Amino acid sequence: MSLATKAVIGVGMLLIAAAATPAFADTAIVPPGNPCLMDNGNPCKDNNGNQGHQGNVNKEKVTIVTNPPPINLSMPPVSDRGVFISQIGDGNVANAVQYEPNAYASVVQNGNSNDAELSQTGTGTGYMAVSQTGDLNFANLDQSGSGQNVVYASQDGTGNWMWSNQSALGSIFNGAELTQTGNYNDMQLDQEGSDNLAVLTQQGDNDAMTATQLGDGNRLTWIQDGSNLSDLQITQTGAAQAGGQLMITQTNIGNGNGH
Repeated sequence: MSLATKAVIGVGMLLIAAAATPAFADTAIVPPGNPCLMDNGNPCKDNNGNQGHQGNVNKEKVTIVTNPPPINLSMPPVSDRGVFISQIGDGNVANAVQYEPNAYASVVQNGNSNDAELSQTGTGTGYMAVSQTGDLNFANLDQSGSGQNVVYASQDGTGNWMWSNQSALGSIFNGAELTQTGNYNDMQLDQEGSDNLAVLTQQGDNDAMTATQLGDGNRLTWIQDGSNLSDLQITQTGAAQAGGQLMITQTNIGNGNGH
């Protein structure tokens, strides 16, 4: 079963959606003996029941903080265009397209059959630093718009997928730090506007994460620490001072949507 959450905070609206699940009641009471021997279902066989040995003590947990510490990301100075690629292993692929007048891209891949696809096609300034360690990892990163975009992306494991789309429309840069450690995780980030910052972290296997920041001044720190964690599908549409400032933490074992 997966967690379903939906929250709206101020003008900056946050939407958290997951697959609908039947309601269940939690209890901290630990039943005596072995209820599973009675074949009565709850609380045994890994359902979301009590906190005892027979209950699902590893059910997914979500914590939301609306006044988190600030995000510290910087926009490095970029002049002219340049692509730097280092690959160690077999079957690695790296493609980069640059049309922006000021664009920097670096790709470091260590392993086998990794794929990095980079695109910087706006009229402003773009900075990308991508690292993939392991096998069968895939990253597709796009930057566009008239302003500044910066992304730091790192994958360490097997079969991780990452998508990032940044469209800078103002004078203050959009920034993202994307990290996947584990296997078969999915991550997607869309930023459109100005002064949007996101730090997304997955530590585990088969986790799924989708985040969208629209408008100006959004802040999002999202951490998934565990395996099979649900995609909460976060959407922010407002300034940080109006509620678009969040820190979300998911922990323990869930039932997610990793590919």
